[in-house]
Amino acid sequence: MKTYPLDDHDLEHRNRQVGQALGMTADEVELWVTSIEEDGGGMGFVVHFSKRTPTDVLAKVQGLGDDRTINIGPID
Repeated sequence: MKTYPLDDHDLEHRNRQVGQALGMTADEVELWVTSIEEDGGGMGFVVHFSKRTPTDVLAKVQGLGDDRTINIGPID
């Protein structure tokens, strides 16, 4: 899988877009998302959350798997 680019220049923009897709703030994405990868089919991304993510933050993400990952559609 290809990892979503994390250039400092695009980081804030990426965090806002991912946050909107997940129902989170950009700050929460920065704190709790450990990686974002292409889903392999070119149709979206797989978002991985830290093991340390608080339960109340995880509860915001509808469809989150037990492994703290979720597939989202395109974010650009």
